[in-house]
Amino acid sequence: MITDEHTKVSSNELYPYMAAIMKKTSYISAGALIDESWIITGADSLYMIRDLSRILRVRLGSINYKKGGLLSPVKYIHIHPLFDDSKPQFDIALIKLATPLRLTPNLNPIKLLKKPRQITATHFIVTAWPGPLQVSKNHTSLDSVELLRRRILTISHVHPLDTEECGDHLEAQGINNTGGVMCLDPAVDGDPCQRDTGAPVVLNGILWGVISSWRSEDCQMENGATFVTLVSNVNISSWIHATIHGHKVTKKHGIDYDDNFI
Repeated sequence: MITDEHTKVSSNELYPYMAAIMKKTSYISAGALIDESWIITGADSLYMIRDLSRILRVRLGSINYKKGGLLSPVKYIHIHPLFDDSKPQFDIALIKLATPLRLTPNLNPIKLLKKPRQITATHFIVTAWPGPLQVSKNHTSLDSVELLRRRILTISHVHPLDTEECGDHLEAQGINNTGGVMCLDPAVDGDPCQRDTGAPVVLNGILWGVISSWRSEDCQMENGATFVTLVSNVNISSWIHATIHGHKVTKKHGIDYDDNFI
């Protein structure tokens, strides 16, 4: 279970790596700054617009996805080549910003976990924006206040499932987990069919993965696990390194880890 429900973040400097991915003026997903030119996020929310980078913007250095900080154009998008929008595996993408950032206390990248580790932590930190409410004819004035509140970054402390239980969740969906996916407990608040898409999953200031938007078709009936794409999996880490440094990924690709990884 979540130990803290989504709690509002009060300062830009608390999570200076956070990025809000915007389609024109609409929020579509969270992401994380991993160096002065690159954002890591989920693939699914970008998959259908991957060739339309001109309509995307990334807001950084602000807890409000609508204002403040820096709003950067996007140069291009890379979707992981093994991503399949019918599965939660490899649900990861990289966004290159139009120009490199000048790093500040409000704009600072997060380190990525270099090698797979056994999950022993009791909880991970997840930061994301709730995003806009679905508009309906029954909206009241209170809904407008809630709409403004949902523009502010939130933090949750989320428990991981053990490896065996995670495997059961994946197997139920016909997926064989090869180590690239971690499972988090289902959310106890909010819509059971919504996920904090692209949100960074962090432990001790290190990025372990990003949240997949994937959920089962019967999510309204059974609130299933939240899936996380792990950046330390060799099929992910080698692709990240190769993409950032302009190499082609092959099965024999050697990973020359740099300052992005720890």
